[in-house]
Amino acid sequence: MLFSSLSFLLYFFPFVILIHYFLPGKLQNTFLLLASLFFYAWGDARQVPLFAILLMMNWGVGRLLVRAEKPAARRSLLAGGLICDFGALLFYKYTGFFMGMLGLYPAFLAGMTLPLGISFFIFQAAGYLIDVYRRQTEPEKNPVNFGAFLFLFPQLIAGPIVRYSDMTKALHEKRRPDAKKLESGMVLFVAGLAAKVLLANPLGEAYDTLHAVSGDMLCAWLSLAAYTLQIYFDFMGYSVMAVGLGRMLGFHFPRNFNHPYAASSVTDFWRRWHITLSGWFRDYVYIPLGGSRRGKGRTVLNLLAVWCLTGLWHGADWNFLLWGLWYFLLLSAEKFIFSGKFMLPGWIRRLLTILGVMLGWALFVSEGLSGFVAYVSSLFSFSVTGQTLFWLQEFVGIMLLGVVFCIPGVVERLKKLCRQYTLLRYIAVLGILLLCLASLAKSSYNPFLYFRF
Repeated sequence: MLFSSLSFLLYFFPFVILIHYFLPGKLQNTFLLLASLFFYAWGDARQVPLFAILLMMNWGVGRLLVRAEKPAARRSLLAGGLICDFGALLFYKYTGFFMGMLGLYPAFLAGMTLPLGISFFIFQAAGYLIDVYRRQTEPEKNPVNFGAFLFLFPQLIAGPIVRYSDMTKALHEKRRPDAKKLESGMVLFVAGLAAKVLLANPLGEAYDTLHAVSGDMLCAWLSLAAYTLQIYFDFMGYSVMAVGLGRMLGFHFPRNFNHPYAASSVTDFWRRWHITLSGWFRDYVYIPLGGSRRGKGRTVLNLLAVWCLTGLWHGADWNFLLWGLWYFLLLSAEKFIFSGKFMLPGWIRRLLTILGVMLGWALFVSEGLSGFVAYVSSLFSFSVTGQTLFWLQEFVGIMLLGVVFCIPGVVERLKKLCRQYTLLRYIAVLGILLLCLASLAKSSYNPFLYFRF
């Protein structure tokens, strides 16, 4: 069930929000867990038992960790829990990739599907176990409360990656209706829905059309620009909807995007893009490996490990691994070669950053290495067929609109106006919501890119 589907917007979403607040505090988490199980089963009921088993395993290991006193026993428990978590992730997401490397294609792979949102689920569960092991958080005693944390539908499928410490207070108190939280959550949800439905969807159609044009370098670059905008508004929109839903339910989810296409360097870009994933790799991989504290050589190896894992986290194919290595090279160059040596004007730094990001998206969107080679060939073919002007006239409006909403000043100004004028905010939210519903009713094009991760 997509957040941007009519079944979610007209039935599931209002029902859950209303019923949740009418229930006694002791039943709220139970209701949210059941609602989340229904939400997940709507899209992939076959995988619910797998997630239920992993949920109970992580809850049990967390409880045992707090009781174990010997360091060796605690390390063994943590290792066992992480092996189960990442073993499930490796089996479902990477078996085909590794088998293919060996030239093996067993029959069982044909019927195996990737469970929706398994990467986000596993990362939250693993982060919880590590935090309990480090004694940075107390383990959850109630399996229902733990299930509500790990399986909560707003962030279950595609994040943001939420830590138990972000939710523990709200999980253990009666969540009462709060007019300000309900209103601000609704504003966020509608803003995210607009980014998804009114921007990402038509930009996706533009990409599909332009990418199908062969032999035209300008169309290839326009298609890449369309995809660059689509993936941002698609994923950012979902994250903002998730944060808004969480707020309406009484939870605080961390921000996942902060105007990434305004970044002045690749390092700055990754401080702004998918912030919770970057934070997870920093706290649970990069720093435990030694971070930048053990010399330049070790720092390079740590960065290499993080970006290989980041690439593979996004998908089990060579193009995703190369996408991670691309960022490893860019970030290493910024950190060790160009740091402090060039004082380029801000607009040039931003232009170079967005160019590097766009070439990365060419890797990301391609179907394997052969697809990437074909895409790069079209980007640098220096062949023009004359179709560009026609397609530019067709899609210039939506692409310019996408560019405008990537500018921090524009977005922040609109936020300020909505905060300042209550009537304007209400009219804007209602009008945008109606536009989104009308768009969804007339169009069948409504993909979500990050569901496959």
